[in-house]
Amino acid sequence: MDNGWIKLHRKLEKWEWYQDSKTFHLFIHLILQANHQPKKWRGIMIERGQFITGLHSLKSQTGISIQSTRTSLERLKSTSEITITKHHKKRIYINTQGEGGT
Repeated sequence: MDNGWIKLHRKLEKWEWYQDSKTFHLFIHLILQANHQPKKWRGIMIERGQFITGLHSLKSQTGISIQSTRTSLERLKSTSEITITKHHKKRIYINTQGEGGT
């Protein structure tokens, strides 16, 4: 518990995915995993709000099945909560700042 903190607004309870427990759980996990400052990894700059992962990693970290993880990622992507860029070797880049960024 020494890696910092995040703020959540109370309006989150009114968010369209709030009652979808798997999607909500995954989204909070994505926020917690995202870089809080830019880092370089294997020659690739991973910006603030982004991180690299894979479906199997997300499954083991959250306990959510791969199929449910895929479904939740697609839901979050469809409402522009996140953006995903697929990369070779089954890695995906997740940007938790959605389309607009900050």
